[in-house]
Amino acid sequence: MSSLGKRRAAAIKQDDLAYAARRREIIDCAALLFRNKGYAASTFKDIAEKLNTDRATIYYYFASKRDLLLDVVRDAVVSVSGSAQEISKSKDAPPVKLHNIIVSLLNSYAKNYPHQFVYIQEGMAVDKEQDKHLHKLGKLYEHSIAEIIEEGMADGSFRNDKDPKIIVFGLLGALNWTNRWMNPNGRMSPEEIATTFSALFLDGLLPRSTRLTNGKKQNKKI
Repeated sequence: MSSLGKRRAAAIKQDDLAYAARRREIIDCAALLFRNKGYAASTFKDIAEKLNTDRATIYYYFASKRDLLLDVVRDAVVSVSGSAQEISKSKDAPPVKLHNIIVSLLNSYAKNYPHQFVYIQEGMAVDKEQDKHLHKLGKLYEHSIAEIIEEGMADGSFRNDKDPKIIVFGLLGALNWTNRWMNPNGRMSPEEIATTFSALFLDGLLPRSTRLTNGKKQNKKI
């Protein structure tokens, strides 16, 4: 280990408050830069300029840009994966679980903005071999949603004539695409957007007999 690496490790081990605060400042700056410029196009020089310092200072806190990327996304990914697993294992009915997991994810996007959007945007930069822990958490999240879909199909809450894996991919594709347009401080709150997505997917997942019954009721009202 280099002398710089030893100093970095010693500071982390001592839990130095000033060191931790400066490290967090760099992480937050990098998150905005990665979000706006892209991970590949961003450099330590860019981050240093934003913070009115030099590259050597950034290297004191992070050994590489990849290490910095992982710190940018790690907390958000750990949080949202843990929340999904809790919701999946709860005693709620599958439709309630699916609604809760959608709300939880979009609220997390807002709370961890732009850190979690960086993870979605730069997914290819998170290597499944080098970053096994993050890759595993992503798979656990997908598995939690799949469990909810399969549970709903088994108990009759959801239609069972479609492939649950494709449903999961469709749901995640729609939710993850919000990184292109969602503004946490925009016209609609993350929870309002989540409720719209929830209604869209839950209506689509209703068994055909239920949808036909609901349609007849609506026609009678008209």
